[in-house]
Amino acid sequence: MITKKLIRKTARLMFTVSCVISLLNCNPKKQDHGQTNSSSSSQHSSLTIGISQEPDSLFMPYKEMMASEEVSRVGTYTLTIFDENWKLIPWAAKEIPTLENKKLELFSENGKAKMRSTWEIKDDFYWADGKPLTADDFVFTYEIYKDPSQEIIDRTVIEKIEKMESKGKDRKTLVVTWKEPYAYYHNYRQHEAVPKHIVEPIYLASPEKLKKHPFGQTPLLAGSYTIKEWSPGSHIIATKNTYAKGYLKPHIDEIVWRIIPQTNTLESNLVSGTIDAISPVGLDLDQALEFEKRHKKDYNFYYTPGLVWEHIDFNLGNEILKDKRVRQALAYGANREGIVQLLFKGRQPVAHGTEPPKSPFYNGNIKKYAYNKEKANQLLTEAGWIKTADKEIRSKNGKPLLLTLMTTSGNKSRERIEQLLQSQWREIGVDVEIQNQPAKVFFGETLRRRKFSHMAMFSWVKDPIAVSDTLWRCDYIPSSKNGFSGQNQTGFCNDKADQLLKSASLELDNNKRAKIGQDFETLWAEELPSLPLYFRVDVSITKKGLKNWKPTGILQPITWNSHEWSWN
Repeated sequence: MITKKLIRKTARLMFTVSCVISLLNCNPKKQDHGQTNSSSSSQHSSLTIGISQEPDSLFMPYKEMMASEEVSRVGTYTLTIFDENWKLIPWAAKEIPTLENKKLELFSENGKAKMRSTWEIKDDFYWADGKPLTADDFVFTYEIYKDPSQEIIDRTVIEKIEKMESKGKDRKTLVVTWKEPYAYYHNYRQHEAVPKHIVEPIYLASPEKLKKHPFGQTPLLAGSYTIKEWSPGSHIIATKNTYAKGYLKPHIDEIVWRIIPQTNTLESNLVSGTIDAISPVGLDLDQALEFEKRHKKDYNFYYTPGLVWEHIDFNLGNEILKDKRVRQALAYGANREGIVQLLFKGRQPVAHGTEPPKSPFYNGNIKKYAYNKEKANQLLTEAGWIKTADKEIRSKNGKPLLLTLMTTSGNKSRERIEQLLQSQWREIGVDVEIQNQPAKVFFGETLRRRKFSHMAMFSWVKDPIAVSDTLWRCDYIPSSKNGFSGQNQTGFCNDKADQLLKSASLELDNNKRAKIGQDFETLWAEELPSLPLYFRVDVSITKKGLKNWKPTGILQPITWNSHEWSWN
């Protein structure tokens, strides 16, 4: 998903000049919360962030985009989180269950190996209406996730749970019984909570309408902030949770996201003072480097190497791309090293597999596809796509080799990459038609329901401790039959791959699991269900004076520590 998983939208409404000049001139119910001038910043009252994509949803079970993750994570609850060093730490939980602290138990039942994890929830976590967070909230959210009528994106964890129970007089003990040992039982986002006392009546009244309920626009959150307003195409406002306790009490009263799909416009809004920061879901590296040349002394620039994997998914349901030789030919015919040198001065390394060198699952010995037009031409000819002297584009059975390539419109770097690939692939006889869409449509509809005909360019944000089985397992190919659950948009289905992915999730030993992940990389690189492009450096920019902005470079968004943000 950067898609899980990652995570996409268009801005159509701009605020009036009077609102840009002063918040006081705006209608109090529809203020220009995109305006944050030096005066408001100095008063420590607000922070305005420019973001290039609009969330698909803020309703936890249904969100997919990184933009959704960034906004909602100012107040949603998970038991654990990663810090900026990718260390997994307790969040809503008092501690992480382990065999050593006896909160993790391996046992056998009827000859079958099982596992139980027991979590104690902290006392100082409250929903924004004053109700305490309890294990009941986690159990209820689990019930939503396992309901087959709900269009849940990822049920990887849910399918492995036998039961989840709320215990104790104060309902602060969460006991999870697993059908089998599960290596990622403690991972970030494995257990999340929505407020049962609010969502349960909505769910029971009309389960089929839950996904589109207005709650998903302005959900009640816990933690430091909750969502006050979402004006589609314009802005989202999070206000502080007045019931937040202790270290969760935020220093800034209000966080505003201005939705600005055109990345060039993000820069001008920062320079004009309309926004205070540009989200990691904003500029690409090449744009940030050019912007830094002009404004290095004026802002703080953050370049965060991470697990953001930029790639092109092949739709393996298409007759042309079912042929592995065609996929490999496209890889050989793409000068990826030249592209990253031209656009990023080599600061974003070419990807040969799905894992970067910093990942425990990285395998440097996998098959690589260095730029080789001769090899590309040979594979296409073997696949029956013939290039004649009088025609530039190859054909087979009288049909030209025409493929479509899609990505998010308005993303300058992706659009330049599309143009370069279009030109390079034409040299090997492949005609490519570019069909871009607004991020909200591209991610929320086209990818989600596998409506792209041939190729789709986007990014997944990989996990530091888990092999991404939801991206590649046969049973995670989204379809109407499974409620479009799963993120295997390529339609890749390989028995050996499934076996490796399932084995990795069962293996509690980190070193053994790393070896399984490396073996999967070898298989993946040979089958090539996607074309790896490069590993992205997360880029974000803030005004001078903003403290504790700590990008992670992983699925966990910049807002993970928003309670610590403050102005000098």
